[in-house]
Amino acid sequence: MLSAVVAAIQPTTQNVRTMKLSLFFLSTYRPQIHGSEGRLYQEIFEEVDFAERAGFDRVWFAEHHFFAYGGAQPSAAMLGLAAAARTRRIRIGSGVALLPLNDPVRVAEEFALLDVLSGGRLDFGVGRAFQRAEYDAFNVPMDESRARFDEAHEIIVRAWRGERFSYEGRFRHLHEVTVMPRPLQRPHPPIYVACVMSEESFRFTGQRGHNLMYVPYISDRAHGTERIGWYREALVEAGIDPRTRDILMPYHFYCGESPDEAREFPRPYLADYLEAGAEANRNDADASQYSGYQGIAQGFTALARKYELMYPGQVIFGDPAQCRARIAEIAEFGATEVSLMANFGAMPHAAVMHSLERFARDVMPHLSRS
Repeated sequence: MLSAVVAAIQPTTQNVRTMKLSLFFLSTYRPQIHGSEGRLYQEIFEEVDFAERAGFDRVWFAEHHFFAYGGAQPSAAMLGLAAAARTRRIRIGSGVALLPLNDPVRVAEEFALLDVLSGGRLDFGVGRAFQRAEYDAFNVPMDESRARFDEAHEIIVRAWRGERFSYEGRFRHLHEVTVMPRPLQRPHPPIYVACVMSEESFRFTGQRGHNLMYVPYISDRAHGTERIGWYREALVEAGIDPRTRDILMPYHFYCGESPDEAREFPRPYLADYLEAGAEANRNDADASQYSGYQGIAQGFTALARKYELMYPGQVIFGDPAQCRARIAEIAEFGATEVSLMANFGAMPHAAVMHSLERFARDVMPHLSRS
């Protein structure tokens, strides 16, 4: 019976919600290309400024550490605050804050401050982190990943109520604490949970009524459909209409002048991004917490060396007509928001901007937008 209910509310070309568009920043910092980190940030914020002018709905900032794979973005809150100061309309998301690696009280404070200073434009994305090197450097046992995430999530949601509270957890003990400021959005900013493989994560997200952030490029359509189904089933069990929640999917993106140019130009930059991912994951994640993550470095390397595993089905690379068609396919897959990873693999900033300008001019006017 439950499966029938979920099937009845699957998106179709007739009933799919209007598509949101965003930029997703998990940038590859290469000193030999960028020079200083400051130049990378300048490029990121020029792209943020363009997204604001062009009518994108959101920008998302990842949190990673220590490696070319996103490591120049150690704080989504600080990048978000800088973005908020130079924009007026566009929403600002963490994609994601790595809860097990951070003190949850500080996370609650910093992101509430971002929400207030941005005028209520925060979308709060959270995840567990999956890179052993990050856990080791922060002296956090990786086998505590899920327990730390669950506890941090509970503390942050309670802190954002604005009430004095106490908490006795496994990792954190609080006595009569009031976290300030309280977020401007009530009861709290929208929460997005990053889910990749674990059924437990997808069902956790649905049970709590949160939005889903699904990374689709590491699995095929059949696996993705099954995982999104877990999330929708959990929403229905919680008495929530899945059509009231967002499903965000980030994709590497390049809008080119022609099909051939759009296929070939981003090839080396995608390979560089994936090799950076392999370097950051050379030590496997804890098997008890991250089923399916063993050998992830080899997986990244395989994708980097065989372009056909990514193009065309796992990316949005094409001329404007192809980009429109890919976004329609992704909407049918279940996405309500497509997030464009336009800045990856140290692609030249000028090429990123030309790609975004072409997309804004020749693709966005043809999409059904919220």
